[in-house]
Amino acid sequence: MLKTTAASLALVDHILELEGATMGELVEATDLAKSTVHAHLKTLAEYGYVVNVDNEYHLGAKFCHLGDYVRTRKDYYRVAQETVSWLDSESSMDADFAVEEHGRIVSLYGDLEFANSPRFLIDGSPFHVHTTCSGKAIIAEYPETRVREIIDRWGLPAATDDSITTEEELFAELATVREQGYAENSSEAVEGFWAIGKAVKSPRGEVYGSLNLSGPAYVIDEETRATQVELLERAAERFEQGVAELYRTQADEANEA
Repeated sequence: MLKTTAASLALVDHILELEGATMGELVEATDLAKSTVHAHLKTLAEYGYVVNVDNEYHLGAKFCHLGDYVRTRKDYYRVAQETVSWLDSESSMDADFAVEEHGRIVSLYGDLEFANSPRFLIDGSPFHVHTTCSGKAIIAEYPETRVREIIDRWGLPAATDDSITTEEELFAELATVREQGYAENSSEAVEGFWAIGKAVKSPRGEVYGSLNLSGPAYVIDEETRATQVELLERAAERFEQGVAELYRTQADEANEA
């Protein structure tokens, strides 16, 4: 890796984590010389990635543009957005759609109250595959070699006392996910937080991501769980049917052209 690039990206993460930071706070967080931090920040500001407001650095609005691009760059993301909207209207829980990238889980659509803290978006946050229902739902569809690659890179750090921390536990959990068709999470990523997730696929069987429902653990009983699982399964069916229809339409248009 390029150390200069890594340093700039680390500054972005620190600004996000601190929800705005002074020069002194960033020097302390990175252990870099003040002149070095200043040079990185000046470059980031020149390209619109940070702004200086009253001697405090914040992330720039350019990240909004980048986020919009990420959320629309694949055709099936639109289907995911529509499915999340439907699921959110049908369920009393929060709905979202998440994907795995570089062995980490990112939520693309949804308004998750537990994710309001910027710490949820950076390296070291609870978005490890083994602590989230979306992560477990997705990697349950992966070959064991890919799962082990993710473990080797990120490890199995505990986010709470209920987190999975051993390979034996994780692979046993993934077997359960495959058997029941969805993943469940109870206080494994955030204390008092419950969620279920189901992997969704392309017509060719590629794993596109996971549809998820989440809420406070104290409201969950067997009846509520069964209702949410049924809704999630219906949502997954809607998503996969929507993707299949999208690709059929694209194929017809290509043939006509």
